[in-house]
Amino acid sequence: MKMKNVDMLSGSITKGLLSMSVPIMIMNVMQSIFTIIDMTALKHFSSDSSVGAIGVCGTLITLVTSLLVGVASGANVVVAKRIGQGDKEDTNKAAMTAILTAIVGGLILMIIGVTFAESFLKMTNCPESLLPKATSYFRIYFLGVPILMFYNFCASILRAIGDTKKPMIFIILAGFLKVVFTILFLMFTDMTVEGVAIATIISQLVASVLAFITILRNNDIIQLNFKQMRFYGKELKQMLFLGIPTGIQHALYSLANVVIVTAVNGFGANASTGLSIANQFDGILYQVSVAPSLAVMPYVAQNAGAGDIKRVKKIILRAILITVAFGASLGSLSAIFSGELSSIMSSNPEVIAYSRQKMIIVSSTYFICGINEVMGGILKGLGKPIIPTISTLIFMCLIRFPWVYFVFPLYPTLTFLYLIWPIGWILSIITQLFAYFPAISKLQKQVACKN
Repeated sequence: MKMKNVDMLSGSITKGLLSMSVPIMIMNVMQSIFTIIDMTALKHFSSDSSVGAIGVCGTLITLVTSLLVGVASGANVVVAKRIGQGDKEDTNKAAMTAILTAIVGGLILMIIGVTFAESFLKMTNCPESLLPKATSYFRIYFLGVPILMFYNFCASILRAIGDTKKPMIFIILAGFLKVVFTILFLMFTDMTVEGVAIATIISQLVASVLAFITILRNNDIIQLNFKQMRFYGKELKQMLFLGIPTGIQHALYSLANVVIVTAVNGFGANASTGLSIANQFDGILYQVSVAPSLAVMPYVAQNAGAGDIKRVKKIILRAILITVAFGASLGSLSAIFSGELSSIMSSNPEVIAYSRQKMIIVSSTYFICGINEVMGGILKGLGKPIIPTISTLIFMCLIRFPWVYFVFPLYPTLTFLYLIWPIGWILSIITQLFAYFPAISKLQKQVACKN
């Protein structure tokens, strides 16, 4: 294995996890920052309605992108486990299956998104004043979903072999291109939200091409043979078994947010725009908090595949400590400076007040979300993706319906509405702990039998 890749089977666990987590954090945070820049540019070159239009699409788009990242994590775990087992032939089969899955799945999602864009937005109670621009942005964005899915699968393969730095570089480069093209479209054309969407597709295409070229050059670990490029049944089954529950878990999380968005949209366009702004900054915290879970999956998978249970247990503790350290510190700063941050994208005092309401409640508790995500990543790395999915279904999705429709009307303030986030995270963590201990015990017995 090349020195640029993290050796997950030996060496310092903390250093290794940080080497993988920090590039993921930087990559995802930069994506969120570039989105904030886009919305700030829209504020200056267009209007708050354009900002709100992209904002109301945000939760639905996050639902889809979360699904893509979740399904791609199945490829991450399968490829990582094959590497840990030292099975080069099956590693290649897993990589080729992942690439084909990305292409086919992306095309299916593109057709669904473009066809039902307006219907999806109406389901979220999108304000009529924002609907035309929101629909236009949504449709153009979904034309690029196959490219986005292809990138996510390529990045998952690279993370499985321990290379998180190049995906980070590619996304940052693509982000800069996105900002440049966005500003050019806004300054020199009549496009507003359409320009932002087209710029996004261009940037994703650049990142996808660079990631795929990098995989082709890692021929000491993965050797893609285009003549043998097809779906391999065993690898596809395992990939979907791990990826689909994870994708559903992430999608359910976003779907649950749609329920919240629908309630907030009932307060009017200013509330919708304020929530949209808060979501941009909370998105940064989410990416910081979730990064260790993306790193811990291949780490656990490789070491579980190698039968090193003692190292697996150490990995788990280190990952939790890392996510708490990053999430708690940045979350506190976000809550403290919520007003100043919100004013970057709007000068409307009412919009800023709505934004602050969410940031104060949710930002300061995002480290709890990080622990929840790490626990889910651990179970997926151990080959147990069902419990995190069920936990998310119950505590991130189903619980929000009675909260929004029965409890919230008793205390109809947005501050009270937002409390469901930390409550759901805590209940989910407790559930996953009950699944973790039997899973690690079973793995210990399996390793003992083999020895």
